[in-house]
Formats: sequence, structure tokens, C-alpha cells
Amino acid sequence: MKKLINIKTKVTMTAVVLVALVLGCSDELLEQNNNNGTSSDNFGTSPEQVEAAVNGAFHPLTTAFFWGRIIHTGAFLRSDEYNVFEFASNTAMAGLNANPGDRWALEPWQQLYKSIGRCNTIINRVTAEGIPDETVRNQLVGQAYFLRAFDYWYLLNLYGNIPKITEEPNLDDLAVSQADPKEIWELILDDLTKAEEMLPESWTSENLGRPTSLAATALKGKSYLYREEWEEAEQAFREVINSGNYALLPGTQFDNNFSQENENNIESVFELQFLGQQTFVWGTDIPGTGTMGNYHIDYAPPAKTPDRGHVINPWLRDLYEANNDELRRNATLVYDYPGATGYGGLSYQEDFVTPRMDADGNPMETDVQIATQANVAPIFSKKYTGMDIGLREEVDFLGTNVGNNWRIIRYADVLLMMAEALNEQNKTGDAEMFINMVRERANLTPLSGLSQLDMMQAIIDERAMELAGEGHRFLDLVRWELADDYLGPNSLHGTGSNHPKSLVGGTFVSGRDELIWIPIGEISSNPSLEQNPGYQ
Repeated sequence: MKKLINIKTKVTMTAVVLVALVLGCSDELLEQNNNNGTSSDNFGTSPEQVEAAVNGAFHPLTTAFFWGRIIHTGAFLRSDEYNVFEFASNTAMAGLNANPGDRWALEPWQQLYKSIGRCNTIINRVTAEGIPDETVRNQLVGQAYFLRAFDYWYLLNLYGNIPKITEEPNLDDLAVSQADPKEIWELILDDLTKAEEMLPESWTSENLGRPTSLAATALKGKSYLYREEWEEAEQAFREVINSGNYALLPGTQFDNNFSQENENNIESVFELQFLGQQTFVWGTDIPGTGTMGNYHIDYAPPAKTPDRGHVINPWLRDLYEANNDELRRNATLVYDYPGATGYGGLSYQEDFVTPRMDADGNPMETDVQIATQANVAPIFSKKYTGMDIGLREEVDFLGTNVGNNWRIIRYADVLLMMAEALNEQNKTGDAEMFINMVRERANLTPLSGLSQLDMMQAIIDERAMELAGEGHRFLDLVRWELADDYLGPNSLHGTGSNHPKSLVGGTFVSGRDELIWIPIGEISSNPSLEQNPGYQ
């Protein structure tokens, strides 16, 4: 199950040497003896060599400085799901109080361009002369095309105005300019088309978790959806659906979509591989480190996380309850509903309400106390908090022993995006089948006879219930042009103490907060870069 991660975390020095120009490794690291190493001049002459480089291209994505933590701390926690407790600059972006001097814009930018640089090396240097076996060569280079598209997809949707780099870095000319976002979209779609053609539909067990041709098709469909090219999106999603490679897990296994159990399952289209490890170096891009779920810090309840954490805003609880959606609620949220459980399967009362003692025998604040004192409802996240691993004391406070793979694209997401693409073409009757597949797994009544407008609202609500806490909501609100409606000063969720960001007092500013700022350090070192609107 975790074979790929074992490969990734044992990437040889070969991969590090090959990408030295992008990584900027220290002399000490590069001077280590490596009898199995290779120079950049003969890179691409063996499958083992290129596989090490592919693994090296994955590595920046799973460190704490990208999906391992930081993208959650800043970008994803901006959504209206989360009311974050103030914790200095750590919550500035998540609380929509950000300015370019605050944290969390730099690290994702750096990690994604590291990965892009490594992909460029593979794409540009691996040839038929070096690796004559076309199948093997395609499987390796196809992964680089997929990863480069993935990297640019998140850069584009986080930052908006980004450089387009498809060659290896020229150290004599690093002042690259930002490209028209349309050029980036075209690069993403072109790379995904190549990945579709080169990658297999599935991998054997020892490579389970690597991107497939259908993962490329799903991301392609999602790209068309974001571009509002509905017919093209429908075509891509239909190809994924008709492949027969995916299905929804039974309702009794719904929480397997977030736990360490049953990873890379039939519902998973693409997931990033994580492995709780003993070796911990914070955010360092060195083989044998990283790839653990430091995102635990951002999703754990307030008394568990070192960063004070958040509560879930009541609108999400109310949405589950209005739909009698106990199955997904119970896997997503923890509050005082009947049968609610927390870490290690303890009851809500025992895990969230009953005080614990510190090392000196003094009672510690509980999650419910922290929420009550702040005058917010005690509703807490469950997905990706480590509750499936064991008791609180068994889950490291930094999440170093949290190894839950992050499901980037699930089949349920594909079905809901398909419903949206159809509905936008006024094929509302056809859209019903796909949204109902997701609803029926949750034991909800199928929808029928809705107008196009009502179907869109149903899709918005269904995505909120199905995908809550998985990193989709904020980007959804932006593309639907609803971010100001729900996060602005006159939020439909409420204002004042009822505002989704009441704990820090931030509000969404149209024309600014759709994107995050270009990192100040990058602008300082590259005068060709321009800051995003609203952050000057």
C-alpha cells in the first residue's frame, strides 16, 4: 500500500544531484560520496535513474512546506468552513487579514517550482536513445507531464500571475516574467493530454499511487470546468466514469476515504502519498525526510494542536442536519450529536469535554472550554486530524506519525463535477443521475425535477457535505463568484460574531483575496515580477 512512499522517502543521491540547479543544494550535501550516483550529463540513460528523478519531483509536494502542511495553513483554511483562532502571522492568510509581509505565500511557490524544475529535466532530457523501451519511457515521462500540470494548476489557482518555465534554469538569466494565465492553462491542458497518452490506466501493486492516464483526464476535466468550458469538461469526466475503473465505496466505508485504512482504493482517482515517519526535519527537501502529515496541526481540535486551531462554522453542521446526513457528518465533524467519537474512538464527552491533567496534575483546557470562552460553537474537524490513528497522546502534536494519504481527486468529486458540467449546459435532467449517485451513498433522498438554478444550489450544497475539509471549498467559492457572498463583510452566514472569520475579524476583499500575494522575496530578487492587485 505504501510502497510508493517507501520509494520516495529513499530517493537516492542520484535524484538530488540531477536537480541540483533547481534545489540549490548545499556544498556539504553534494559532496557526500555516492557510489551509485550519476552526473547530469548522462542523465536519462537508465530507467532506474529516471525513476529516482520522478520520485524526486514528487518530494517537494509532500513536504511540510506544501501539501504536508503550509497550503492548508494559509490557502485552504481561508474557506467559510473554518473559523480560525488567532495565532500571530500563522492565521493572517487564513483569517483574510493578510498582507505581503505575512507568512505562507513563499513556501508553496518554492516547492511547486522545485517540482516543475525537476519535471522539466525529465521531460527535456529523457529520449528514445537513452531509454529505448517506449512503454517504460512513457511511464516515466508521463508522470513528469502529469506532475508539471498539477504543479501549474495549483500555482495558477493560488497566485494567478505566475512565470511559465518549461526549460531547465538558466543561472545567467533568472529574471523570468509572468505569463498570461491563458498560456498557463494551455500548458496544463497540453501536459495532461500528453500524460493521458503516455500513462497506464492503472499500476501494479508495487507502484500503486502513481498518477494514471485517467487521473490526468480527471484533472483535465476539472481544468475545463474552471475555464467554464462545459462541453469539454463533460467529455473528460464521461471518459473517467465510463472507464469502469472507479466506484464509490459503500457508505459503511465512507471514512476510508480519509483514514490510513484502504488507501488508493477504488474511489481514489489521485492521492498524494504520506507516511508517518520517525525521521523528522521540518520542511527539508532531503531524501528520507518529510512526507508525514504535519497538516494535522491545522485540522486537529484546539486543545490538541500547537497552533490553537479552529472551530467549524455552524452553517456546515446545519446543512448536514437539514439533510439528515448522518453518515457524512459523522465522518467529517465532531460535536455533541449522539454517538460522536474522537481520538481512539473515545466518546465526545470523554475526549472533548472532560478535562485532562498535565504532567503536574493540573487540569488542562478542553476543546469545548476553548470554544465556549471564545463565544463560538464547539464544532470540530474530524478528517485528517489523526483521530483514526489512536488516542490523543498517541498522535504526535506535529503530526509526524500521521501518514494518511491526501485524496486529491475522489470519484465522488468527479461525479459532482460532471453534474455541474451538465447542468451548466442546461442538461439538468441528465445531471440528476450523477448527483444522486453521491447522495444515495449517503442514504439521502434522490433529487428529481429541479430547475437549473435549484440544481446548481443542490450541487453547491452537495459539494459542501461530500467534500468538506478536503481543500476544495475556497477555490469553489472563487470560481462560482460566491466568495464575497459568504466571506465578505455582509456574509450570508452572518455578520459580527456570526461571521465565518469572527475570531480574527477578517473579511474577504473582492479584487484581492481571490488570489494570494506573490512572495515579497521573489519580487525583491526578480524585478520582472509584479504584485497581485490589492497587495501593493
